[in-house]
Amino acid sequence: MMMNVITRFSNFVGKNLTYLVLITIIGGYAAPAAFTWSIHNTVLLLGVVMFGMGMTLHASDFRLVVQRPREVLVGCVAHYTIMPLVAYGLVMAFGLTPELAVGMILLGSCPSGTASNVMSFLAKGDVPLAVSITTVSTLLAPLMMPFLVWALAGQWVTVSFLAMAMTVMKVILLPLVLGLLVHRLVGETYLAQMQKCLVLLSAFAVLSILGGVVAVNGAKIVSLGLFMVVLVLLHNLFGFALGYFTTGKLGFGKPQQHSVTLEVGMQNDALAISIAAVYFAPAVAIPAAVGAAVHQVTGSLLAGIFARHMDAQEARQQAHIAKETSAPAAGH
Repeated sequence: MMMNVITRFSNFVGKNLTYLVLITIIGGYAAPAAFTWSIHNTVLLLGVVMFGMGMTLHASDFRLVVQRPREVLVGCVAHYTIMPLVAYGLVMAFGLTPELAVGMILLGSCPSGTASNVMSFLAKGDVPLAVSITTVSTLLAPLMMPFLVWALAGQWVTVSFLAMAMTVMKVILLPLVLGLLVHRLVGETYLAQMQKCLVLLSAFAVLSILGGVVAVNGAKIVSLGLFMVVLVLLHNLFGFALGYFTTGKLGFGKPQQHSVTLEVGMQNDALAISIAAVYFAPAVAIPAAVGAAVHQVTGSLLAGIFARHMDAQEARQQAHIAKETSAPAAGH
């Protein structure tokens, strides 16, 4: 009985996460006291998210790296070049304040998040490829994030590569590895039962982190208003467009192209918020907080477009097969 309730609630959260993100942003602004507790627990909450990700990983997610290295490599390289460089270009083009400049570059330097895997599923893309790219880009984050922030944001803030690398490793790798170990211990049978609970815990953690950032920066987010939304939206859309263009030029199949595009354009916003909370001023987290809402909306819309495209392609293939099979009968 209890498990049925959890399953229904988990499905509800999964289907309505975009709306829950928007409600959390409004709640963080209107009732900040309800979320301020999360500010001092941001790293712990992100650890819960990464533990949940580790629990859901399978050996096949790593095996794909060896079986299809080109596609995984392209996804990771595209993600870690396009997103930080687009972020830096936007910072320079709009002449952002140091806090927002660092926030944009931090957001652009993050790995892809688990939300992109959900969007890949909705888009009828190559989900195993999406999960592998998320996994590899996340494992690379302790090296890539400090390096990119140091290289691109060093003119605005002093960045300790080693200190940030250790923090990202502690926030990401330790809970991820722990999740993998627990997965191995409990086995697939019990994991299936626990998965719904993990979805709820991860959603609660991400929404709490987001609410805390809005609670602290609400007035500043409102004052920036449409400007910050447009800036993060441009970053996101450039990522989608360049990811789609790159994979198209490299001759990827449509399912793979759609998955890599979503992996390139969507960021692990919760990680950017957590690193901002540990190292930088509160306002540095604003781009990631806005990104948490923007990425959910644009990812859902793009996944819908891709899914319709795949449906149309499948319908054309079926019509072609039907035509081919009926041709001999007609001739006879």
